[in-house]
Amino acid sequence: MTVAGCTGGARAGGVPATGGPDAAGTPASPVPRRRLLRWASSLALVGLAGCGFRLRQPVALPFRRLALTGVSSDMERALRIAAGPAVEWVAVPAQAEVQLVATASARERTVASYTPTRRVSEFQLRARLRYRAQTPAGRVLLPEAELVLTRELSYSETYALGKEREEARLYADMETDIALQVMRRLGTVRL
Repeated sequence: MTVAGCTGGARAGGVPATGGPDAAGTPASPVPRRRLLRWASSLALVGLAGCGFRLRQPVALPFRRLALTGVSSDMERALRIAAGPAVEWVAVPAQAEVQLVATASARERTVASYTPTRRVSEFQLRARLRYRAQTPAGRVLLPEAELVLTRELSYSETYALGKEREEARLYADMETDIALQVMRRLGTVRL
């Protein structure tokens, strides 16, 4: 039966259906399609490797023992994850090679916009960390710096519980980003 120029198992435009015979009666093979997909994925991987793409690795720090003071528990968790397994966390700052001192660590939420009926429609979330790095003797390795990240959160009273979870997730993501930036900066210190 011929349909729009097709015969047998062939599709429109003369392309044989996968697994069926073509117009000449020869069985079609899915092998060329697999080869094409394999070739395309190999090309994509080579392209990513050529541009310097690598999976994120923990920063190689020039010290082994680190002490934290003044950091919230959520930020401390993010810093410990960002530092990786090579860092030994000490509770007593005198036993550390480097002491990370947080002078301010906060989560902030402000109203960004209202609906015409004066209900909140969007919040602005901020995660803030002001810190410095020093030796236990007090020599400053990194002067005081502040990292602030901001995210927008749309809000609806109808979905209040879901928005609370989304807010917690956004704060956790911002603290992870801040922790990674702190670790990259600590990777540049000279003892």
